[in-house]
Amino acid sequence: MVSWSELTTLQQEAANSDQTSFLLGPAGAGKTTTLQHRLLRLLAAGEPAYTLLVLVAEPEHQQGYLQAVHQSGQGPYADLKITTYTQMAQEMVSLFWPLVARPAGFDHPYQPPTFLSYDLAQLLMWRIITGLLAEGAFSDLRLRPQQIVSQLLDTLNRAALNGLSLQDAIERQIDTWVGEPDRVRHLHDAATAVSNFRRHCLQHSLLDLSLAVEVFDTQLVKHPEFHRYFRERFRHLIVDNIEEQTPAGQNFVASLMNATQTTAIAFDAGGGYKRFMAADPLGANQFRAMCSFAFDFEENFIAAPPMAALSNLVENFLMHTTQPTLGAEEGILRVINGRYRREMIAQLVAALADLVEEGVPTNQIAIIVPYLDGALRYMLTQALGQAGLPYFLLRRRSSPRE
Repeated sequence: MVSWSELTTLQQEAANSDQTSFLLGPAGAGKTTTLQHRLLRLLAAGEPAYTLLVLVAEPEHQQGYLQAVHQSGQGPYADLKITTYTQMAQEMVSLFWPLVARPAGFDHPYQPPTFLSYDLAQLLMWRIITGLLAEGAFSDLRLRPQQIVSQLLDTLNRAALNGLSLQDAIERQIDTWVGEPDRVRHLHDAATAVSNFRRHCLQHSLLDLSLAVEVFDTQLVKHPEFHRYFRERFRHLIVDNIEEQTPAGQNFVASLMNATQTTAIAFDAGGGYKRFMAADPLGANQFRAMCSFAFDFEENFIAAPPMAALSNLVENFLMHTTQPTLGAEEGILRVINGRYRREMIAQLVAALADLVEEGVPTNQIAIIVPYLDGALRYMLTQALGQAGLPYFLLRRRSSPRE
């Protein structure tokens, strides 16, 4: 980690700012480093770690802040809370369970809550759909039962993270369906399955991720007792990658950012890569106007100019923007579209084979996907391996050196 003296003047000003501040700039511009130094400055000034809250977009981002504090030798920091929105939601719902259980609709509010891991939620959903499958639900749908379970849980999670009630989410799916008319019945089957799942959870004080987030967002964040607790507990709020937060997460920040003495929010310009996971980069723009100070980070400490130009080239092609691309050749060779992943991967392999046959070296070809999840990673490795095409997979959060 760079020392305080190595920071730019802008970084030092942002790290020392009072009240509410908004840090805007591309990835690699030094915003996270600035937030880490802000945290260290607060601890060095005698602020108890117990009063600091750092909200990150992904669990793996916690380690960077912990390492910064550890390397600084600032003393005990076990009470320092560095967490994600979903982790915060589950912890606070458990802590304030007596206040929210009854209003949230749980049948036995005196029973303590049980939080379901994703694996346990899958098992419960499997039990729910087993009877429905036997009755003919999801008939002629070309998905394995395990895939149906995963998609149903995704529906629940996206609804909660987008701040939608379960009923609203179901109605939106049905009302906006533009596929084959007879397939609408599958959406009704899905509605029955998720409703049965939610009813079972309410009856037995079970909370999967979606229900924990919904209770936190609709009940607890609005509760005056929670506001009092938050105001007395946390004096300083630091939020990194606000563009990767969901509408529910942004609602939490917007509702409570003025309850602390200071709030610092960092926004990656051009970010929002987790839109598939309900991230809301457009909604995050509101925080600039809500903050007392705004700092624009323009210098990039990581990305080489040719890589930045290539990134701009891809953005211009996909988003019809006009970012500068000097130094980047016309590198968009093909665009692969299709309704299903399997169809797109088949097109991709054929396109790659054509390029190799034309003499293009494989190490000069980059395949860019919006989101490389485990399923897509597996399908790509299988298809490329069978085609005899050498490859190297790189996730977004890999180091710049990789």
